[in-house]
Amino acid sequence: MYELRNVVCLTLVFYMFVTAASAQGFPWQDFKPRTLKDILKLDTREIEDSMQRNSLIMHADPLFSVVKVKYSGKNRPISPLKKDLLTNWAKTMGHPEDYKTNYERDYMFYESGLDYWLPVQKKVSSYFLKELKEGDDIAIYLVRVGGVCIKKECDWLFLVEEYQKPKVTN
Repeated sequence: MYELRNVVCLTLVFYMFVTAASAQGFPWQDFKPRTLKDILKLDTREIEDSMQRNSLIMHADPLFSVVKVKYSGKNRPISPLKKDLLTNWAKTMGHPEDYKTNYERDYMFYESGLDYWLPVQKKVSSYFLKELKEGDDIAIYLVRVGGVCIKKECDWLFLVEEYQKPKVTN
């Protein structure tokens, strides 16, 4: 009986340690509250320049941001242009080669009536079907990469690294 109690206690301690360690793995505190609209305002000069010609915009400052959006439930493969931008950005920033394989699909989110197609990390998006439904409010934790601008349209690349549902209060 004494051995069983020790095994149960050790299992509980191990579980608490693993849970605490994995919760500390993501740098939640590094992400500052912003809106997608505010982030894009920072790129006003690049947007104006891209109106004159086609361009790729890459940012050295990832501008870690947490943004409140609505989940649409829609997704699609990342365009080849955005995939190339992601690959080049990852190389430039010194990220491992497999970084680009973590992002294969864009998910649509809404903010203030506008839709945004953003790549979501595979391990994060795997929880969407289980935990989210169309129209849910969520906070997404994203990294600014840049954009692909063709004529007068820019397809922005913000990588969604994590998300949280709002806490329910009674």
